[in-house]
Amino acid sequence: MKKLVYSILFAVAITIVVGCGNKQTHTEETVKKTEDVGGVADSALYGTVGRATAMHSVELVDEDGKAVIVPLNVDIAADVQGGIYCDDRLTMTVEKNVEGEKEVKKAINLTSLCGRWVALDRNFEIMEDGTVVSMQNVESHPYTHWSMVNCNLVLNRDTFEVAYLGPDSLALENDRGIFVYKRINSGL
Repeated sequence: MKKLVYSILFAVAITIVVGCGNKQTHTEETVKKTEDVGGVADSALYGTVGRATAMHSVELVDEDGKAVIVPLNVDIAADVQGGIYCDDRLTMTVEKNVEGEKEVKKAINLTSLCGRWVALDRNFEIMEDGTVVSMQNVESHPYTHWSMVNCNLVLNRDTFEVAYLGPDSLALENDRGIFVYKRINSGL
């Protein structure tokens, strides 16, 4: 039942995607980034959501304009956090399914991730340039920078799984627990 609900929610979110047009894509995975970050090889794909994104596939375009289309399996509800919207920055991990075809395992909308987040003990803003600005002077170890490694959020040296990323809330999880944040609009 839970998978059905996630599948329906995911299908509705994908239908909201704006401007699904045709675009020639390259078969090579030039958007693949393999970089050693903290002893972990990052094999996630990075880019911008392209206009050929559809209900069951994501087009990811790298900074050189080369694109790859990766299928989404809505039957097993791929883990997509923050939505998939044309022209947003996205990172995703890809794995082979039982038929041996590549499909999205997890996707994080980096555009949705950026912004100001607060909890009882933290108040910070994730900036697009990889920095984190603390809004609280009393934090003992404020976050100062962020990155992504295999769709996991790295804040300073702490690595978190993005358990949930919505329009107004963020849940991060690691071996110390689950940390929930509320989005604050910077313009207010």
